[in-house]
Amino acid sequence: MKAQNPSQDPARQERLLAMLTSPAMFLRDLDPLRGIATFTPMSEESYRNSAFLDNRIQRAGERDIAIDLDDLLDLVQARPHRRRPIHYVFHIGHCGSTLLSRILGDRDCFLALREPPLLMGLSRSMRALDRPGFPISRERWESLLSLSLWMLSKTWRPEQTVLVKPTSQAGGLIPVLMDYTGLEKAVLLYVDLETHLPMILRPHTRRETRLFAADYAVRDFARLAPGYPDSPDRYTVAQLAVMSWLLHVRDFAGITAQASAAARCLPLHFEAFLRRPGDAIVEICRFFGQPVKHSELERLTSPDLLQRAAKSTDQTYGEDARRRELESARQEYRQEIEEGLTWADRVCRLPAFSGLRERFSQASGLPEQT
Repeated sequence: MKAQNPSQDPARQERLLAMLTSPAMFLRDLDPLRGIATFTPMSEESYRNSAFLDNRIQRAGERDIAIDLDDLLDLVQARPHRRRPIHYVFHIGHCGSTLLSRILGDRDCFLALREPPLLMGLSRSMRALDRPGFPISRERWESLLSLSLWMLSKTWRPEQTVLVKPTSQAGGLIPVLMDYTGLEKAVLLYVDLETHLPMILRPHTRRETRLFAADYAVRDFARLAPGYPDSPDRYTVAQLAVMSWLLHVRDFAGITAQASAAARCLPLHFEAFLRRPGDAIVEICRFFGQPVKHSELERLTSPDLLQRAAKSTDQTYGEDARRRELESARQEYRQEIEEGLTWADRVCRLPAFSGLRERFSQASGLPEQT
């Protein structure tokens, strides 16, 4: 699709204004090498109905619109400078973040964006900035970051709050995103390693684990664990799953160790959410500055919403199904789980991972907000 130059056609000014100010035009993709920005038409309903905003997005219109990326950057820079804080649900993957995002996104005060591709692209390119021959400079990357956060922060109404659930693979961006205005808040959603392993060892998540490891997890791990190999082929799937969990919760530990961000983070074990979903929703909404009324809480904790943990919007997947699947996986992959936990015991003796298993262990209740 060829990019259009918006400055050549005055008739498109209204559409251009929507690109800059309205979530009805969602910036779904940036291609800095080809110089194209791609927008997808959206409505509040299509955001809610989209499991994710990648190729599973539910459009409000048939056609995407592509414009010249540099023209878009110029248009943004020419407007009065504004930075609106975005709030986040950061997570370790396969830990209930889709369910939490859907429940919160069912409130009019939140615009929930699940896994916008912009953040995944920024995460990948950030990791490559210092590699020889990489075609994007740090200055260019920072301009793309500012553009992306401008576009992601658009709301239907002034009182609405954008709540982004990035992909778990964008965890390296957490410090940058939390420092954009200094007002961002984030739920840090996780499960303990003993729960994470059987979920990841299921057939449909094994391939994802290997791809994630090959993409960057093994390199990050080898940098933090001298003497360990930097090839995913040298590890079992269980070891790769342990590695992924450790890197994710290390990101969480890192952001909560920053004095400027600690009070703006709410760590939450998904099991604690499941035990008391009503209390958890009240606490999370209060934390984000959007208190929930009792009448609304009844709707948010209805069986209909609590059954929406599946990635696909046409499937139901509630706590009973999750428990059965988890128990079945624990039995089927018992030997691999034991192998992974034994390996984790050894790795956690390294300074980079010391104390993480204890800190992000079984849930004992809801966290106290500081």
